[in-house]
Amino acid sequence: MDMNQLIPLLPEMAIFVKVVDSGGFSKASIKLGMAPSSVSRSITRLENTLEEKLLQRTTRQMKLTATGQDVYNLCCDMMHSAQLAISAAQSDKTEVSGVLRVAAPKALSKQILMPMVLDFMQAFPKVVLQLKVVDHYIDPISDEVDVIIRITDNPAQGLIGQVLGHCRLVLCASPDYLKQHGVPDHPNDLISHNCLCLGENPLDRVWGFTKDNKKMSINVRGSFSVNHSEIRREAVLKHIGISVFPEFSIQDKLESNEVIEILKDWHVDGNYQGDIVAQYAQSKYIPKQIKAFVDFLKDRFKP
Repeated sequence: MDMNQLIPLLPEMAIFVKVVDSGGFSKASIKLGMAPSSVSRSITRLENTLEEKLLQRTTRQMKLTATGQDVYNLCCDMMHSAQLAISAAQSDKTEVSGVLRVAAPKALSKQILMPMVLDFMQAFPKVVLQLKVVDHYIDPISDEVDVIIRITDNPAQGLIGQVLGHCRLVLCASPDYLKQHGVPDHPNDLISHNCLCLGENPLDRVWGFTKDNKKMSINVRGSFSVNHSEIRREAVLKHIGISVFPEFSIQDKLESNEVIEILKDWHVDGNYQGDIVAQYAQSKYIPKQIKAFVDFLKDRFKP
């Protein structure tokens, strides 16, 4: 196959990678902004030109053939090389500009990152920033994101990581609630308190605690559950009960004594705590907008 025959196949190869990474034609079409029928025709053209079946398709599932797996691996290398070419060009620019795609958790984005992001946009007006606010894990390659920000003690392997700060979980209640119902001295005391949970699954009502290598779990009960930290915070401020929060989402109320941290000598176990980490793909060429954004956040998180 000569170069004139190869060049028209490059977009089809890129679409093929997106279909495999997305797990289907419909999901790939959404990410590509194409009609599913157009995606299907691209794969058919690629298969016809190569004279090989790449995908076994049924109405319910799709899987790679043996040849398809080999072609997919090589097409991934092609896409990686294309990304390197773009990164090389962007890293050599004298000014910070270009598209920057960032993914971060919802609560952290709204309560901590947004002022920083808006200040960054003012400082670097030629950067086009796309913020994806999600709580589930984002893969920077298949989800086409340049920087992922997570709260975790286990950063994703194979990525460059920069620690921005740290977040712990805080158990707290309002002074009025504690005056009326008493201050818990031990996790077991929570059984008799109104504990406000996320309520997304039964395990949300099992609160874990650690002290001096001793672990314990408490099955708590409460009159209200909601998977939104700001709404639960309002309920705590209205003296309804006790709840657990990421420290950044309640810090201002702790400082103003509108809420009081309880069981300080116990570590509250659970998700949404650990290092606040910014991660991006390893490369010889890191685009300037990625470097500038991460450095900007590191500087803002310092205090």
